[in-house]
Amino acid sequence: MISQLSGKLISKSKDTVTVMVGGVGLEVNVPSGLLSVLEVGQDVQLYTRLLVRDDSLQIYGFKNLEERTLFDMLMTVQGIGPRLAVGVLSSLPVMEFYKAVLSKDEKTLTRLPGIGKKTAARIIVELRDRIGLPKHKLGTIHTRPDMIGEAAEALMALGYSRQEAEDALSRATRSFDGCDLEALLREALKYLARF
Repeated sequence: MISQLSGKLISKSKDTVTVMVGGVGLEVNVPSGLLSVLEVGQDVQLYTRLLVRDDSLQIYGFKNLEERTLFDMLMTVQGIGPRLAVGVLSSLPVMEFYKAVLSKDEKTLTRLPGIGKKTAARIIVELRDRIGLPKHKLGTIHTRPDMIGEAAEALMALGYSRQEAEDALSRATRSFDGCDLEALLREALKYLARF
């Protein structure tokens, strides 16, 4: 198993890069987000998965362990192959994907290339309980309707206590009827500035 490789990037194509490792040029399939930031001639380090097929060996590369872990998880879902898994990683950041799965957001998942309603439902059922995020990251994932929770986390990140954040948000929501997180935060900060 090839789990990581380091070398000089010698060429790029539509969805692959070639990395020179110890005198051997290895072609690696990568998500489009990673492809766009890699430059020919630079030294690269990729976390990889080697997939063995009847007629080929293919290497898939990722910028970090989180992307590779999500790729591995997607590959366990019936009906999802490596190209579709890379397409998901190309279209949605890892944490946004986790957020969609944990909140059972089929609408977001069906916007991904090659993912229909049945596949989105299968992803949610098969991966929801397998997403093992550290506790500090679980606190940052909320469903869209839980904008209050997101706003509270943002205020606490600014140094306010949970009680101060919740009090300010409670007051802000009385005069706020929109669905824009930034506007809600601005409203809550007005109340906090008075104290």
